[in-house]
Amino acid sequence: MAQDHVPGDFDWVAAQAKCSAALMFDSLRTHVKEDVQRRNGLLDRADGWTFEFDEDGEAFEASRVVGSGLRGPTIAALVRFERTGPRIHVRSEDIDLDFTAVVSLDVTGLCRFVVGEAMYSEWEIRRMALEQLFFEEPEDSE
Repeated sequence: MAQDHVPGDFDWVAAQAKCSAALMFDSLRTHVKEDVQRRNGLLDRADGWTFEFDEDGEAFEASRVVGSGLRGPTIAALVRFERTGPRIHVRSEDIDLDFTAVVSLDVTGLCRFVVGEAMYSEWEIRRMALEQLFFEEPEDSE
């Protein structure tokens, strides 16, 4: 249990200075872009999906693009990440996704995302945001 906690002289001030929404949002942006690239590398499925990453200032998006068709490729679903001050909003109008995260130090002194009353590491936030977008089973056309 002693390994779960930091020493009594832990420099929480320095750790907190490095634990900002802006820094965590930038890290999230970098890693979501990498996730999109990784998912595109798995395009051996027959769903015809590709994925795109777009950014605009204090926001970025990951989207699922379907087919080419007569009208060209269309965005079938989109997840938007947006930072407003200390809050990071993750939402989609296309899939059931809407949550807000803030950042805080955990008991071990690591910077984590907080959603509701639960703490998450960055990869968990990315999975929460992108799992349905990347792996939702396509609906059969009837």
